Amino acid sequence: MDELIKNIVYSSIINLFKNQPDIFENTDQTNFTEWNLSYHLSNEIAKYIFWLNVDLDVTKRNYQNRRPDIIFHKRNTNALNFLVVELKKSKNDNASDINKIIEDWMRKPLNYRYGVYINIWGKGKYRAVVLKGVQRYEVTESCNYVKMPKINNHLLMQYQKLTNDISSKKNSENTLNEIINLIDNIVLRTYESNLSI
Repeated sequence: MDELIKNIVYSSIINLFKNQPDIFENTDQTNFTEWNLSYHLSNEIAKYIFWLNVDLDVTKRNYQNRRPDIIFHKRNTNALNFLVVELKKSKNDNASDINKIIEDWMRKPLNYRYGVYINIWGKGKYRAVVLKGVQRYEVTESCNYVKMPKINNHLLMQYQKLTNDISSKKNSENTLNEIINLIDNIVLRTYESNLSI
């Protein structure tokens, strides 16, 4: 799964450059913001992480109202906090958001499974790091481009049922882990079948 997430981040960035070739071209009257970049990038990532909700710039009340830029999760539960993204658009950024991801979003009780620091400062100019626990994976040109998965209604219903099961307050931690493993296996099979097409 780690390698797939790294490849999804890479593919999403490449798709952003392809689908929004003029994203860094603005008039003197327009100030291009990180929020705008977050919106466009989140749309690209959501094409790959289609089984979860995506939210931008949400306020975390119990965390001094800090706001992650992009999150992929199942709303109304922390059990499926999957991916948190902190985004910058400055060539000179010092990547301090990597520590923010680890300290603010990947610890209990939020426990985001993956974190991603992405800095995009021009067309084809970026740095991205995927975080999982103490592991850091640089996203580089050596990553594999992943085609968007072919999804049908049956597959979507499978994902929806499993993610809804996670929201059930009746689940034990073991049951939650079993459901998350089932989702992981379906995700991996979805992308494996996509490669064989």
